[in-house]
Amino acid sequence: MSFSSDVKQELNKNSNLANKELVMYELMGYLISKNATIEKKQFIKFTTESDYNINRFSKLLANLNINHNIDVVRKSFCNNFKIEGA
Repeated sequence: MSFSSDVKQELNKNSNLANKELVMYELMGYLISKNATIEKKQFIKFTTESDYNINRFSKLLANLNINHNIDVVRKSFCNNFKIEGA
């Protein structure tokens, strides 16, 4: 396993989603990455080829009660959710 994989696995084991503030900060980290884009002014698209990243991103959204769905496009996972009020 690579160092990156080890770190992700360790974070996943130790991460407690009970602290909503930390969950929001982690989600913000995903959103400011180059993998997140805004489409049609009302959808955010997060694209990755990593099972870990899409699963974690989905867990964060669900934990914050943000409705979302996952579509698979060309073996890449895309997680789209609507921006409220847009």
